[in-house]
Amino acid sequence: MSTFDKNAVEESIRLKEASSGSVTVFTVGRSDAKKTVKEALAMGGDRGCLVIIAAEPDPHDSLTTAYLLARAIERAGPFDLVLCAEGSSDIYAGQVPPMLSEWLALPFLGYVRKVEIEGRVIRCEQTLEEKVRVLEAELPALVSVVSEINEPRYPTLLQIMQASKKPIEELRSELLVDGRGPPRLVTTVGMTAHAMSRKRVIFEGSAEATSRKLVEALRSEGVLKR
Repeated sequence: MSTFDKNAVEESIRLKEASSGSVTVFTVGRSDAKKTVKEALAMGGDRGCLVIIAAEPDPHDSLTTAYLLARAIERAGPFDLVLCAEGSSDIYAGQVPPMLSEWLALPFLGYVRKVEIEGRVIRCEQTLEEKVRVLEAELPALVSVVSEINEPRYPTLLQIMQASKKPIEELRSELLVDGRGPPRLVTTVGMTAHAMSRKRVIFEGSAEATSRKLVEALRSEGVLKR
């Protein structure tokens, strides 16, 4: 589980501790993603739901992932609030939360740093460069949180042991697909990191001489003005 996800789990647990209710953890992945759900349960979640992807290789894009989560959440409902991370730690597209809000027909409050709930009204703070915008909506709603919102807790050994006894429902992804599902528009062919190369320029000589050479090189590259 990425740090981004831990922020969302932590915030959901804090909201539960401040009121009543329960926390259900959802994820889409292979069968080995069950250990991720258990980690969230050890933090304080009450039950989990794993949507297992059967196909090999993984054919699902952000839209399909959001769709599968929406169907699983509806199946497990009712619910008052859906909390998501701001993005995933691999491609960090940030697409699933707003897409999920559309599938669930919920108001979307994105990239928030503070969450407050009063009655059936949720109020969130969103940072916009030098300004802070306050968002407000009626529950149920969907919120994505940024890493500044909290500091995720570390489960104790006892909590980790107790998590193994909490219920985790496993659903096959193909059983959640119906006529409302998204068309297959995107196929991930591959994913590679951006390649960077260095000039590997080495200056030799005394400290004074190499300093002059370095300054001249930076000037020639336009880094320093003449």
